[in-house]
Amino acid sequence: MIIIGRPPNFEQIAKYFPKAAEVGTLFAFDGAIYNPSGGDVPPALVAHEEVHLRRQKDAGPIQWWERYLVDGEFRYNEELLAHVAEFKAQRATSDRNFGARLLMHTALRLVAPLYNYRPPRTVQEAMRDLKKGL
Repeated sequence: MIIIGRPPNFEQIAKYFPKAAEVGTLFAFDGAIYNPSGGDVPPALVAHEEVHLRRQKDAGPIQWWERYLVDGEFRYNEELLAHVAEFKAQRATSDRNFGARLLMHTALRLVAPLYNYRPPRTVQEAMRDLKKGL
């Protein structure tokens, strides 16, 4: 289910992630994908958010978010899993050039400033980790 609006814990999220209010940012919370800007949500991003929803179901959404907000290593690993799913959802061809470009694009998204990793993650690290997850 996609809800046009902010998740119930948005104020808490915004304290940790200054870029959370940017257009196009999505949030998974308790069985729903929240889409504050109301734009189109491509299937690859649905696949990404569904990973978060499944992981929240196991841990409990409030507990998952509490850990996601304060634990950078946990956040990176959760995003890595979601970005692998996003990559797989877009990889409709075996064309190596397309795959390489898609991997770079996905790695750049994984280390985007939105996630506020401390210390920041590198694109090279993201590419290595994504390859391991594929």
